[in-house]
Amino acid sequence: MADEENADSLLSLLEARIRDLKFDYDRYFTKDIKLEPVRKREDVERLILKLSKVHFIKVNQKFTYENIISRFISLKTYWDKKLRQIEAVSAKKTAEPQAGSTPAGTDSYRQVYRDYVNLVSSLNPSARISPYDTIKQTLDSKRKELLSQYKCRDIEFKVEYEGKKLKFKAIPKY
Repeated sequence: MADEENADSLLSLLEARIRDLKFDYDRYFTKDIKLEPVRKREDVERLILKLSKVHFIKVNQKFTYENIISRFISLKTYWDKKLRQIEAVSAKKTAEPQAGSTPAGTDSYRQVYRDYVNLVSSLNPSARISPYDTIKQTLDSKRKELLSQYKCRDIEFKVEYEGKKLKFKAIPKY
């Protein structure tokens, strides 16, 4: 009986957190808030991971869980698509650099950071995630070094998990 109530309360909590996260993303896309709710999204993903390990006794609990997961995946797909659209627009605006502007590669740092956060969270939800500024600073210094080394137009970064290690892979663009 206690397990059933615990599962029901966790399912209710998950639904409430997804609803709250959806509201925050809506506010972020309408520019009511300035920061993407990345931490809340991570919390929801951790809760989903926790619930994936729960053995549901009742069929309706399993059904509810699968519906919630399906809805979250749909929302996540929508949010990621919308974020890519926003980045494409901002990249288009900065495609013609003005005097004193930042390099074109800095626009892609947000996407690389999101990929990094998603990969780290999926591998180990309790892992410490480095702040955006630290990752950006590291990639920016590496980018400058690689631009002169490869004599290319730009450097694109990707996050990969290779040999039990998380790596930032640099791809020269000529």
